[in-house]
Parts: sequence; structure tokens; C-alpha cells
Amino acid sequence: MLDKVVLLCLLVHCARTEADLKNSQYVNDLRDTGRINKAPPQKIAIVGGGIGGSAASYFARQLFGNDVTIDLFEPEIICGRVATIQVAGRDYESGGAVIHGKNMYAKEIASTFGLDEAKELDLKTAFFDGKDYILETSTWWIVSMLKMIWTFGLDLLRLNWIETLFLNKFESVYNVQKNGHSFTTVRDLMVALGNETFVNAAEETSCSLFTKKGISQFTIDTLVSGGIRGNYGQTCGVNGFVGLVSMAGIQSNLWSVNGGNKLLCSKLIDHSDVTIIKERVKSVSRDGQAFTVASRKGAVRDYDLVVIATPINRDKSHIDVTAVCSSPSRCPNSVTDPRHYRKTVATFVKGKLNSALFKCESFTDCPGGILTSQNNLFYRSIGFHFPVDFDPAKDTVADGVYKVFSNESLTEEQLEMLFETYTEVAEKVWYAYPFYRPPDQLDSFIINNDGVFYTSPIEWAASAIEMSLISGKNAALMAFNNWFGITENIDSDFGDDETKAEL
Repeated sequence: MLDKVVLLCLLVHCARTEADLKNSQYVNDLRDTGRINKAPPQKIAIVGGGIGGSAASYFARQLFGNDVTIDLFEPEIICGRVATIQVAGRDYESGGAVIHGKNMYAKEIASTFGLDEAKELDLKTAFFDGKDYILETSTWWIVSMLKMIWTFGLDLLRLNWIETLFLNKFESVYNVQKNGHSFTTVRDLMVALGNETFVNAAEETSCSLFTKKGISQFTIDTLVSGGIRGNYGQTCGVNGFVGLVSMAGIQSNLWSVNGGNKLLCSKLIDHSDVTIIKERVKSVSRDGQAFTVASRKGAVRDYDLVVIATPINRDKSHIDVTAVCSSPSRCPNSVTDPRHYRKTVATFVKGKLNSALFKCESFTDCPGGILTSQNNLFYRSIGFHFPVDFDPAKDTVADGVYKVFSNESLTEEQLEMLFETYTEVAEKVWYAYPFYRPPDQLDSFIINNDGVFYTSPIEWAASAIEMSLISGKNAALMAFNNWFGITENIDSDFGDDETKAEL
């Protein structure tokens, strides 16, 4: 993701929203009314230690209490795609690099567990067509604003209005989950937040959505598509909901965690009292009332409830859940599902940009973020990144590295085209997010009605740290409501017309 394109902020009413990490009032109210009338489960399995699995572990602990055993299956590093990479002895964000200021779960986790916001220096952002800059911002806010208005005109106001309405509507999820509501499918969740607005957005392309909103083709090709290429490595052919999330991801109200965003996961895990089992899960089956989790090492363990928090997909995890699926139509299968995740290559370069190509001479003179306006370039974006522990009191801009996003590994010739000189190169290749082809399937969060739940379907609406935190909490709430029979809080209708008014 690239940082900080300044968009003009309109003065709109925004109700204060807070994220509830504990749901203590919800649980206490149920106890007081006698709704919790059976023993909690004895054992819960969380499969996957990424951001969604970390969230599911934490929220399950808060809801079910201290007497439940929670096992977390994760064969690799905690936090998965939200990771860092070491270059020249310093750590840099390699995935899940920025968080929006209105992502309330991430903010509340950081605040609750004493995580500080990372510091950095202000740098310019540019839109580049491969030869020339369409727009280059300034480190002076007012100058950037004038340049943006000159380039995009009224589209800038329209885009900011669209994003403001979107974010305000999206924020309602926090009160919804605070009150204990859970949802069977991604579609149900999106309908609850915005009637059919969010669903419709996921069923058309971003090109179409922003065109219908009155955004010019020039702005779509430059600003909207540039952001989508930087954030999701795709074109404005992605679904419209992804486009809305992507535009939020290039606004100025962005931040990251000092020490790395992966600390969000580690703090959640540290306060979940889970046992981490470093085994790769092979299958989930049924043994009487229990669900059996089998690992590829041959170990077999029984659980009352299971949360799958890793994508079952041909490009990601191969976990056989066919034996426990309540419905064939909502049974994830890594063999038969034709959908793919997008291969992404992040190349980290300690070096100096090509001054002839990028028309700049120094770190401070060159743009800190370069978004491309052309699909035929071998790179999608270039961003200047500071170490995750950057301290402006003792570090300088020279401590940063460039991160180049591309679809394939960069050749030596391509590196030399982008950089005049470089001393170190590191590469991270991973399948970062779904390959979006609207209308995207808004699948089920439930694999088995009696107790196997699934967080990853939310990624097919849009993949982001906050989306995974929301889905992790939904899985924990669904498990809780299902176990204790709180059926009125599963797929319940709520809210008023104003809350759910269309964009």
C-alpha cells in the first residue's frame, strides 16, 4: 500500500464510534437474563495465526471466559501476511503496511496494549505514466491541495464525499458487533451495514461504480486505478467495494504501529491465553459430537468448536473440510474452487532512484510514493519506507528503503532501469489478496451449523487488516451465539433508514 495522497476533507457530521474489544456488557446482560444456561465449550480450535485467527482467538477468550481451552494451529509465523522483512539490518513492513484512522479495532488494540504509532517524515506522492508525472504533490499541505484541485477538479470533492459516506456507513459495524450481532454470510453482514449498497458495489466493477458516481475517466484512470494498483495489484476491474476500500487506503489519515503492524497479532495472542500448536492442519472431520482436527504430522485432536482462519484456496491452504460441511454449496474446497489469489512481489531496494527517469536527485527531492497510471509497466508502484522502529530524533531519510510492487520478480536489467545505484535487494513473494472478478461471491462464514466457522470469505468483499479483525470477531460471536442459542442475534435486522441510507 502507498501512503498519503491528501484529499480535501469535507465538514460532515460523524458520530463518535468506539470499538468494544471485550463485549463484557453483552455477555453480562445475557447472564443477568438467564440466557447463558449451559456450560461453555471445553475446547476450541483456531486454525491459522494471521490477523483473522489472532482476532478470533482473542474475542473467543473474551466471550467464553477463562475456563475454555483454546488451541491455535499455526505452522509458520504469527500474523501471516502482516509481516516485516529485514534489509540492511533494519525491519520494514512487507505486507499490511498501513491502517486507516477510522479502523477502530486496530486503533483500540494499539491503545489497549500500549502500542505506539510509528513516526515518519513527510514525503511527496506522485502519479507517474512511465515517462512523466501527471501530478506530484508537495510536502506543503496547501500546495498539494492546490495541485490536486488543479489536476482533478470537482472530482476531488466527489471522491472525498463518496469516501466519507462509505466510511461513516462502514463504522456502524462496531456498534453492531458491540451489541452481539453475528452474521452467517458476507452478504448478510454487508446488507446489515448498508442495505444492498455494499452488496451492489461488490457485484460491479470499480470502473463502473465510480463512473456512475460522476467521476471522470481521467480521474478513474489516474487516481482510482493508481490506488488499486498500489493496494491490490489489479485494475479498476476489481469489485466496487474493493475500490472504495482502496481509496480509503491512499488517504492522508493513515498510520502504522511502531515496531510493525504484526504486533497487533502478537498482542492479541498474548492476551488470549492460547496454546500455539506449530502444525499444519490437514482436515477437519466429525466424531460424534466433537470435531476432529488432523494435522499433517498425523496428530488428531477433538474440539467442541473450530474456527478456520486461513483461506481454503488452491493458492493458499489445502484443508479438507468436506466431511463436516453442512451444505455442499457453502463448502470451501481448494481443489474445485476456480478462484485465485493475486501473486504479489515486493522488492526492497536500498538505493537511489534513477534521476533521469524520475526527474529527481535526492531522497527528499524524489517522491516518497509513486503510483502508476499505466497497466503495461513492469512495476505497479514504488514507495519509500522507513524502518518500523524509525526515530526521527536519531534516524534520517537515508535509513529508508524503496519497496517496488510488481507481478513478477524484477530482473537485474529492470532494477538498473529504476535505480542508479543500490547496495542491497530483498524480495518477498506471496499471494496477498484475492484476484477480484465481480460479481464476487459473498460466501458463508459457516462451514458446519453445529460449530465450524470460517473467517476468510470476507476477503472476497475486500482484503484488509480491519476486515480480518471484523471477520475474526464475527466468527467468535457466531460461535458464542450458536453455542448458547442466542438465535435472535444471528442475521438479525436492525438499524434505521438513515443509518443504512445509500451512498
